[in-house]
Amino acid sequence: MVFIPEYSPESPYFFTNILGRFMAYYVHRPVPPHVLDRIFILTNERHVKRPDLLAHDLYGTDNAWWVIPVRNGLQDPMFDLKLGERFVAPDPSFVRELL
Repeated sequence: MVFIPEYSPESPYFFTNILGRFMAYYVHRPVPPHVLDRIFILTNERHVKRPDLLAHDLYGTDNAWWVIPVRNGLQDPMFDLKLGERFVAPDPSFVRELL
């Protein structure tokens, strides 16, 4: 029996194909610009290297940990979250639509 994973619509891997038993090249879920986007500066030490905590505080769920890194084109979702950096944050209502 071959195990073939299925990703939920909330998963950042939802748009990534499975080839046999393996994941193909990772495909980001799109997070397009939105009229309700806002700019914020990372000022809370608690959020440095913690996209899950940032997502929880902004969106009420840590399942959206990938939204800020993808929307801002970050290469490393943990180490690119630095104190004092400016980021674009999609509005919570738009993020709910993405999930």
